[in-house]
Amino acid sequence: MKRNCKSKVLILSLITVLIFSGCSNINLKFFKDPDETNNKIEENDDNDITDTDTFVDTDNLDDDDEGDSSEQDKPTPTIIQPLENKELLIYVVNSESDLDTVTALVPADSEITPQLIVDTVVESMADQSIVIGIESVTTQEDKVIISFYSDQPPLINVGSGLENVILDALAQSITENLEDYNKIIYRVEGGPYISGHIELGIDEVYFED
Repeated sequence: MKRNCKSKVLILSLITVLIFSGCSNINLKFFKDPDETNNKIEENDDNDITDTDTFVDTDNLDDDDEGDSSEQDKPTPTIIQPLENKELLIYVVNSESDLDTVTALVPADSEITPQLIVDTVVESMADQSIVIGIESVTTQEDKVIISFYSDQPPLINVGSGLENVILDALAQSITENLEDYNKIIYRVEGGPYISGHIELGIDEVYFED
């Protein structure tokens, strides 16, 4: 009987020890979790501080890079050299509808041809509000053949005096600048020159130097 009592007491003691040891483990775990949580929070705070210290302002870097690239993209200014010209003496109609000489400037590297002279005279006439209608300028041996449009000066809207001055200005400008051409023939759109004041054959020379 005593043995049974001792055995029961021993068993109860062991059970009591096991129960208390289990509770202590539960309590320990319960109290350890907050500590571990706090430690983790502190570690995160430390990491945040480290990240802040190593933060790089990429916006400023981009702006600087863009500034450098914009400077590199700027085109190099090109120095424009003035064109060299040479003088060309031509005849034009002045404000009093008389023949007058002027000095025109043409590119220095241009070839002096009948077409260039006619174009220069026509441009100078335009400054006097006289618009001459040139259809074509051709050459044949020592002759320069100038064909006019029928619906523009000197065929229309000019008097006989102004018509003659226009024809003389073209003829003398050509013959005095070009030694190879000394005869001027005028036509109207490929046919004979016929206006209200002057009538010429299709191959009739108007001016000869």
